[in-house]
Amino acid sequence: MADDVRRPRVLDVLAAEEPWEVPGAWVARVRGQLKAWGDDPEALRPLRPEAFPDFVKGTPAAVWFTHQAAPLLTGWIPVLHGEYADLSAELTHDWYRSSSRLGGNGHVTYVAPTDWHLQAIAGARGFREHGRKQALQLSRDVVRLFVDAPPMAARAEALTAAFDRVLADRDATHLHVTGEYDEIAKFWRTDALKDSERAVLPELAGPTAALRYSLNAIRDTHARLLMTIPDEYAGDFARVLAELILASGLRGIPQPVANILGNAAIDVHNALQEIHEHFDLQTWNGHVNQWMSRAIRTGHAPLARSWGAAAARVGVHLSGVLTKGPWPEPEIPDLTTLFRILDRERWSALETAAAADQEASLSAAWKDVKQEDGEDSGGTLDDPLPTPVDYTDDPLAELDSLIGLESVKDAVRRMVAEVKTNLRRTELGLPSHERARHMVFVGKPGTAKTTIARLLSRIYHQLGVLEKGHVVEVDRSDLVGASVGSTAPMTAAKFREALGGVLFIDEAYSLTPENTPGDYGLEAVATILKMMEDHRNDCIVIVAGYHREMQRFMESNTGLQSRFPKLLSFSEYDTDQLVAIFELQARQKGMIYGEEVLDKVRSVIPPAPRGHSFGNGRFIRNVLEEAISNQATRLSAGDPDKLTERELRELIPADVRPPTSMRAEDYLLQKPGT
Repeated sequence: MADDVRRPRVLDVLAAEEPWEVPGAWVARVRGQLKAWGDDPEALRPLRPEAFPDFVKGTPAAVWFTHQAAPLLTGWIPVLHGEYADLSAELTHDWYRSSSRLGGNGHVTYVAPTDWHLQAIAGARGFREHGRKQALQLSRDVVRLFVDAPPMAARAEALTAAFDRVLADRDATHLHVTGEYDEIAKFWRTDALKDSERAVLPELAGPTAALRYSLNAIRDTHARLLMTIPDEYAGDFARVLAELILASGLRGIPQPVANILGNAAIDVHNALQEIHEHFDLQTWNGHVNQWMSRAIRTGHAPLARSWGAAAARVGVHLSGVLTKGPWPEPEIPDLTTLFRILDRERWSALETAAAADQEASLSAAWKDVKQEDGEDSGGTLDDPLPTPVDYTDDPLAELDSLIGLESVKDAVRRMVAEVKTNLRRTELGLPSHERARHMVFVGKPGTAKTTIARLLSRIYHQLGVLEKGHVVEVDRSDLVGASVGSTAPMTAAKFREALGGVLFIDEAYSLTPENTPGDYGLEAVATILKMMEDHRNDCIVIVAGYHREMQRFMESNTGLQSRFPKLLSFSEYDTDQLVAIFELQARQKGMIYGEEVLDKVRSVIPPAPRGHSFGNGRFIRNVLEEAISNQATRLSAGDPDKLTERELRELIPADVRPPTSMRAEDYLLQKPGT
């Protein structure tokens, strides 16, 4: 994207129709009100620091309740994305001192008890009547802060109106300042809300009502999306609920769900019986992502967003998170990919608008190219030549530019934060909390393991942790000799070569082959462990390979697990991410293309599940290189002196074919007709 195209700071609530560009004045107003509460000596007593360790001493209860309520006013089990995804921390940063924050441009799903709006009131149960009434008024005032924020306005207005009625009703107020908490909670579940308010605050009626709302939402949204964007893989409601159940790791319908479904539970049970044997989560996610992508590209992003939010909400219910069960892993559906598709569409719109504003200032030469080549093709093919971005001095920016790898990026950011914190401790004469920096990378080929190792080496060099910041890449053949006594010197030589940088051992499990006692690879492992101890601060060792094989490798020597405290898992790229990698690499090479080319790229990507040796990013690089080669062959049939710049840069669908360098097993996984 051009440097002068400003990407606004947004709060993107998945269930909303579009992201909200958060005004700085609104943020300042909310922070100002929180500060006023903090400065008010008559405000409700501050939090007990031992009970709320993430908040500074003296934090007023109003600030804490704002922190809890802000994201939940956007919806029941909301998914937030964008620069303001960590909305609570953004608003309460003067008091909130959590050890971890949401970084980058990620997303977060919020879950709370269905009585979340009463948390300040619940906390004041031991107060005198005046303090309990203060807690009631405080709850109303905090919610009122958000009535002019579009993503929260409807729920904030409804909840504010309900609090106002309670405060205006003598009996209701008396209940809140003298009654038992269970009585107060029951009042809110049954009598506090009008029907119109209950429609936008469904969870306040209790867990059963919240589950019913979530099931009805996925039923209705699925039907509307299926009617608008027909899809060969998307079945009816019974089918999609069965898929969500299997994706959550369950094998049957949970009883609370069956109770709400009634007779419809039979259809869901039959769907489960039909699909459970061949259901594959990765394949299902791939189909969903393609369906969402088509909906977004054809102008139905609000509907895709609603479906994603509803499916995510049901996934949380099914995974048992509301009853302290484990958080779903991986997320259901694939929210990372869905937000990336939405972001790409939004940023593309910004770029198109900016390009339109700048069109009058294009150079005369570029205008000549346009006139020579005819009609504009929608913006993509007529952009100026992309200028490669130089990340030589900014490895963290290069990290952020990589497609996917969100969990890996987050882990790297946390490692950087740890180093910076320890450096500051050292400057102040405080004891450092250093941990070994050696790492295990697990993942399939082509998932950027080597790329991340190189970036880490450069990052640690910039931070002053590594003297040189280079990477020495080795495998078994570089470390293990063919005769007795040759392995240790070979291994030691490679380790010394890596001093001041990173020693990256690919397919490290090959050093300890199964059922091969006395293999020389064991000597290599022992040598590496000794040199890691002798040069603990001079070199970072990264061992990499497939997940299962690396688990066996780590168990092969008792000293390995203690010396490699960090494990980074590299997920296989899904189809949309592979297409995005194609786009990124094509732009870096100065090529231009239309949407039909991207559709053709999709068609040559093997469907999930893919073979054990599928090349992921390498596969896509080969697809692009093959396409450029095919373009050259196509253009060579004409007069080279008459070729225009556009013709030399443009890829067409016919150029995209399965790369000839593919492995044989990859060919076997191709879709019919490709």
